[in-house]
Amino acid sequence: MSVNEQPCQNNCMKTHLVTFWSASLLAVLLFSGCSRSNSTPRTTPATENIKGQYIAGTAQLVDAGNTTPEAALESVFWATANGDYDAVISSYVPQMRKEAEEWEGDKTKFSTHQKNKFAAFKGLQIVASKTVAADKVELRFFCEFQKRPGQVITNRGDQVLLLVKIGGAWKCAEKTAYTTNWDEGSQPEPQP
Repeated sequence: MSVNEQPCQNNCMKTHLVTFWSASLLAVLLFSGCSRSNSTPRTTPATENIKGQYIAGTAQLVDAGNTTPEAALESVFWATANGDYDAVISSYVPQMRKEAEEWEGDKTKFSTHQKNKFAAFKGLQIVASKTVAADKVELRFFCEFQKRPGQVITNRGDQVLLLVKIGGAWKCAEKTAYTTNWDEGSQPEPQP
């Protein structure tokens, strides 16, 4: 090897090492907490402002973080309205993510489908909450969509969503239809 070839070989090796370590660092960051798909608590300026107010239309939906059950619920509506598939899927508890992927369908069509669906979104209101355990809360909420000509709306009325706290972040679990016997032990959401 000539003297002229050695500096080039050393520089090429340094470039490969820097590239390798940069890629490794990126992978570590993504898997350790910089990704929205984990259970890291997130707050936003709106987190503490989510109460029992009626949220009229998509313009009032916000990413409210996930450190309160109410904020987590609004955030999943916001992510759905904005077609953010990864944020919607990561809003579920890990054991329900495969099921959520089946509900939400093809990732490539999700954004367009949800944006079209949410063009008819009229509003959302969290009506009441019930603490089930220290790390489990049920929220009774109502959401409404404008009926389009020829459309049949099948999900009328209040719904109940179980949210589970994992590592400081509230995640969606089971959703059921509201029945009046649910009211026992619940607390009305405070009105702002």
